[in-house]
Amino acid sequence: MPDEPDAEIRRRVEQALGRPTTTWAVPDTGWSGAIRHSVGLADGTRVFVKAATDDDTERWLRTEHLSLQHVPERFAPTIIAWLDEPGRPILVIEDLSRAHWPASHQGVNWRPGDIDLLLAAVADLSHIEAPNVFSPTPRTRARWPGLLCGPDRTAFLELQLCSEKWLDNAAPQLIAAESRCNEDGTSLVHGDLRSDNICIDGDRVVFVDWSHTSRGSADHDLAGLLPTLHLEGGALPYDVMPDGAPWAAAGAATLAYRVHHDSLPDWLVPVMIRLIAIDLSWAASSLGLPSPDGTAPR
Repeated sequence: MPDEPDAEIRRRVEQALGRPTTTWAVPDTGWSGAIRHSVGLADGTRVFVKAATDDDTERWLRTEHLSLQHVPERFAPTIIAWLDEPGRPILVIEDLSRAHWPASHQGVNWRPGDIDLLLAAVADLSHIEAPNVFSPTPRTRARWPGLLCGPDRTAFLELQLCSEKWLDNAAPQLIAAESRCNEDGTSLVHGDLRSDNICIDGDRVVFVDWSHTSRGSADHDLAGLLPTLHLEGGALPYDVMPDGAPWAAAGAATLAYRVHHDSLPDWLVPVMIRLIAIDLSWAASSLGLPSPDGTAPR
């Protein structure tokens, strides 16, 4: 993505803010189909600009704008302007480039104490009642029954996460655990918590990219975060959520299905295999099963 935006985006932002812009920089973290820039203004202040590029990013941006109107401000950036045009909405929010972003395109850097601060913030967020403007969290489709037969079973075993014997012995409990994964609830759910959607501003943990906000289970965000957090040096998911078998089983099956069926970038596939291994080990520990006996890295 080029640092300079197209002239129309610049014109609309400058008109809305009533000030000229001086610099437009693409952030060194995260990824999105939307146009994203940290923008310097002539008075020395900065804002963050997100602009839709297609139907998907327009829908996500509208959800994010709705979310930022209802999420408590300690958890999210402040809205500065909303430039609403069909097909080309632009969201202007608080710029947080001064904060510590643990994830960048160069890697992940959680400082001492950051993860504890993050987990406390996720717990606080889970206690927030979601307004009725948000839709229920979409239900996760059960994937284990399909992964245990036919070509998908062969493809799963080729990931070397476990032996055929281990899979056959664990299968009934994995299927049952996945069936107990309950997305229902009344909590505010971010829906996409990972290190590149998190920054730490002093003692404030800020979550960005609220484009998948929903109303659902208080456990959703923590369960989705823990495997990637462990990959980045955090605790084992089991140590944080020992009763998380339904989430772990569902997470492993969902990722395995994606590896088999989605068109993924080459760099992402080994990351997802490691996440499946973490989820599978978490599920096994929570269900009292032997550890998976595969050779895939965890």
